[in-house]
Amino acid sequence: MLFRQLLAITAGLLLALAGNAHAEQKLDPVSQRYIEMLSNGGPTTIRDTARSMASSGESNPQVLDVAAEVLLRDYKESSSATVIDAMAWVSKALANAKTNRYQPVLQEVADNAGHRKLAGHAKKNLNKRLPDDKPYVKGSVKLEQVAKASASAAPAAASTPADGKYSPISVVREGMSMNEAYALVGQPTAIYQHQTGKAFNPFNVANHDIVRQVALYKGQGRIVFSLVSTYSNVWKVVEVTLDKNESGYP
Repeated sequence: MLFRQLLAITAGLLLALAGNAHAEQKLDPVSQRYIEMLSNGGPTTIRDTARSMASSGESNPQVLDVAAEVLLRDYKESSSATVIDAMAWVSKALANAKTNRYQPVLQEVADNAGHRKLAGHAKKNLNKRLPDDKPYVKGSVKLEQVAKASASAAPAAASTPADGKYSPISVVREGMSMNEAYALVGQPTAIYQHQTGKAFNPFNVANHDIVRQVALYKGQGRIVFSLVSTYSNVWKVVEVTLDKNESGYP
């Protein structure tokens, strides 16, 4: 009961700070974590968070509004390749939102970015055929306030009634990175790996999805990760199976 009360208070505070236009939507632990990473993180954290948002299809406008404000704040910073890459991923995450709410933001970046690559990414992500929505207005989200609120609320957001520390594996989404999933739900009881049929495909020159790793959680189920590429050593969630009878061992 205490956890639910803390979660409700945290969500209410972040919703108020992240914009009132969509205040009816609740923030789950994943969305809360995205807001925390975007508002408090440096370029590398923002890049990885935006990549995860784009892959997992984050659609909560509270989170996306924060991402839009971060993009508007940082897109003219062209001295760092990491910043440029991070802003390109934020642009993609906004474009994947299936709404034209962020089209003015992407248009501004396309027109005024100090780096050709970033401007090109923003322009590529512009889509005039998206469903209509109220355009995001620069300054609607106060990043400094959101950063303070999310940082102080982070411990409560990560709690669960089950063990008092981590969220259940049901919060994990397809497309998340392995690091992000473990940060949310903790380390598994046991893991094992196996090759896929793609390992024997001579045309799979990038070695996509040739190995999968299964993380077993006793009493909860399992998370299956795919090795995106042997050249990048990045693992992504491809499946989450809930099973309260899971023994936790292969």
